[in-house]
Amino acid sequence: MIKLSCCTLAYIVSTPLNEAIKRIANTGYEGVDIYTGPPHLYPAHYSTEERKAVKKLIEKFNLKLTGFAVVGGILGLGINFSHPNKKVRDETLQYYKDNVELASELGCPLINVLTGHVLYGTSREQGRKWTMDNFEELVAFAEKKNVILGLHPQYIGDSPLMLTIDDALQMIKELDSKVVKIIFDTAQQNITYPNFSDDIRKAARYLSYIHAADNDGIHWTHLALGKGTVNWEGLVRVLKEVNYDGCICVQTWSSSPIDADSMIRESKEYIEGILKKVR
Repeated sequence: MIKLSCCTLAYIVSTPLNEAIKRIANTGYEGVDIYTGPPHLYPAHYSTEERKAVKKLIEKFNLKLTGFAVVGGILGLGINFSHPNKKVRDETLQYYKDNVELASELGCPLINVLTGHVLYGTSREQGRKWTMDNFEELVAFAEKKNVILGLHPQYIGDSPLMLTIDDALQMIKELDSKVVKIIFDTAQQNITYPNFSDDIRKAARYLSYIHAADNDGIHWTHLALGKGTVNWEGLVRVLKEVNYDGCICVQTWSSSPIDADSMIRESKEYIEGILKKVR
């Protein structure tokens, strides 16, 4: 059975982590996905004791910790595996390793993985080589900790390295590891390739998680579910066709103050209606 989770990303502009977890629980979600950037669970900002307190809070509210949403993309331009400055690449790798270590400590099964973006003056080939070299080291570390790395196609910059599901599948083939999977992000896919059904079928073997948000198919926004042009009924239908039994994680957010409580509640009610409708 498909389960519902909600990411604390909805609250990064307005609400500290502990309060965000509480509100997600009070809305009735089964699971919580935590944003691991400031002001939420940024690994460098949390001591061992503070990490234990977060775990206890999640348990107190009877939530399941389903994943980490890492800093990246437009929210973290300095986290980039293909940056021409080696120090930036090294810090990016360390940040991801810190996330894997944190996931292992808290019992989180999965983190999302972004490639970063190729800057002007760096060839796509060079950027991809740097990225894959770092991925190989990250995969070896994640295998030891038994944490899934969910490759997350994303559009950013003029030369994205992992824009499509096909890009992610090629990386999975090269990395050849049981811990490397795919995260399907509806907000990204609705802009880059809205034929969800074909991509879900292609990715089915490796599909580990769904990031769920809506938009108009043109602008990179993360609206409440049902407020844009995403074909949610079609998505749920193909997920059931391929026997997907993982999480749909609501990942609404905005860079300006919003009523996050309403966004996550409306999203939950909407997708629950779709799940009941599609048999």
